[in-house]
Amino acid sequence: MRKLLATSMALISASAFSLPIDWHGTLGFDTTSISKFRRITSTVDNSNSGNAGNRGTQEVPLGNGSKANASWQSYVFRLEPNLLVNDSATIKAELTSGYARGGTLGDSSTQSQEAGFGNALYGYNTTSGDDLQINKLFMELYSDTATYVIGRHSYHYGLGAIYHAGEDTWDRLPYIRDGVTLKVKLGNFNIQPYWARIGSGNTLTKATRIKEVGVSLVYDNVEKDMAFGIHYAKKKNAPFNSEMIADVDANLPTTTGSLGKTDVKITDIFFKKKFGDFSFGVEVPIFSGDIGSVTSTETKYNAKAVLFESDFKAGDNWSFGVDAGKVDGEDGTAASFKAMYLNPNYQIANLLFRYNLRAISTTPGTRNVYDSYITNALYAKAHLNYQTEKWSWTGAFIWARAEETATAGTTSFNHTTNKTFVATQNQADDLGMELDLDFNYQWNKEIKIGGSFGYLFTGDYFGFTNTATPNAVENSYMMALKTSIDF
Repeated sequence: MRKLLATSMALISASAFSLPIDWHGTLGFDTTSISKFRRITSTVDNSNSGNAGNRGTQEVPLGNGSKANASWQSYVFRLEPNLLVNDSATIKAELTSGYARGGTLGDSSTQSQEAGFGNALYGYNTTSGDDLQINKLFMELYSDTATYVIGRHSYHYGLGAIYHAGEDTWDRLPYIRDGVTLKVKLGNFNIQPYWARIGSGNTLTKATRIKEVGVSLVYDNVEKDMAFGIHYAKKKNAPFNSEMIADVDANLPTTTGSLGKTDVKITDIFFKKKFGDFSFGVEVPIFSGDIGSVTSTETKYNAKAVLFESDFKAGDNWSFGVDAGKVDGEDGTAASFKAMYLNPNYQIANLLFRYNLRAISTTPGTRNVYDSYITNALYAKAHLNYQTEKWSWTGAFIWARAEETATAGTTSFNHTTNKTFVATQNQADDLGMELDLDFNYQWNKEIKIGGSFGYLFTGDYFGFTNTATPNAVENSYMMALKTSIDF
């Protein structure tokens, strides 16, 4: 922390008297408790009981003790200076500390991105330490015809299912890319072609580089309350890059290796419309192409998701809506890899999908509890909102079912451990149902106090052990309190 303060003071003193700086940022602290985070009644840790059990079971490690309860306190920190150079140029940055824009109180903020294919899809730093980190650093150059964004910057598109800028206070893992984006506005059309370097590996040779080239076209008509767009991109990973890793090897259960050469196409379509007090949005991201050695051989990638969000304003204070989604999972066959992983900031529940439960009982620094993605799910959510000038309350009911499950006698895929295995039993597809309640109190313009509660009626999907005796599932619940300053 002393390093963080010293670095911050040095930056401020060096630049405060040379250029006009507009300071923004966020500092938030929260405390979270999860009861029965393993979601089973067993008090014995069988998560590593044999090769077959390790690969097929949904059981997560127990860690020390016999009570599967978890509690931790964390923080988020973002310092966002904007330096106005002149009428044609601005320098912007986001400074933070630790992995996922923060850390856990009482521990080092050094964290590493967990090996897994979901992580390989998104661009954010894989490791961070206690020192001040540069999440964003870019220039915006303004001309009569376009705006040029050059450097490390974020990007948001559609509902945020894949490209999520992470602008909310508690968004921990924004989509970041290093490169050049051209922003052109022609009437109601917004066109953004870009070139990005996602990672350079451990050398500067072409054999270790990752690049992404794409363009988004968005039509946004405010008068008609309608917007639609299409985003198309190609992400190429060189054969010897070590940053794009996947712990999904079909034959070596403990080996993490490079994906190798990949060439993935991303097509993302969205539509938004408002009819008076009713509004809805749809987003359909599609991934296709060559994904490299995601199993033991070169693999085709073919995954998609269909997402729907709606809201109806029933009065000055009340609103309600229904959300739904279908996110592909992997079936374990060698023909192609089909699992879709949504951006970790895109969440629908307070407990289900939100946390990487395997990170709770492992050594700090090896996994992060917020590396969690919606994948392999068909879900529906009904929500009711009440809001006043100071208070906001949201209640929600979520139902979810797994798209792909283990089938006896076939090669299947464990979405918890990212490993293939030969199934000897059939797996249930019921992920469960969840009741959520959230509140926020706006103490003043800058300070907000909030809390969350979630109760999961655990589905039998989580009791699967790939043996004749599945675990008995147990309901789980979480509680969290948080406070933040936005300035």
